[in-house]
Amino acid sequence: MNSKSWWLYILLAVLLFSQALWIFTDARKRGENAWLWGLLGLLNVPSSLIVYLLVTRRKKKSN
Repeated sequence: MNSKSWWLYILLAVLLFSQALWIFTDARKRGENAWLWGLLGLLNVPSSLIVYLLVTRRKKKSN
């Protein structure tokens, strides 16, 4: 493997971890299931974040 591929893996890991951490803390603030959302945030970038934002924001508007 060359050095460029390692940087891509490191960048992807940083993006996944930071996304999962933000989703976890935001879900905890909003009273959602923070562990579930945080684990889902580790799956992929950025679709987990988009799904989280759509579900939690729509849920608040319907109440």
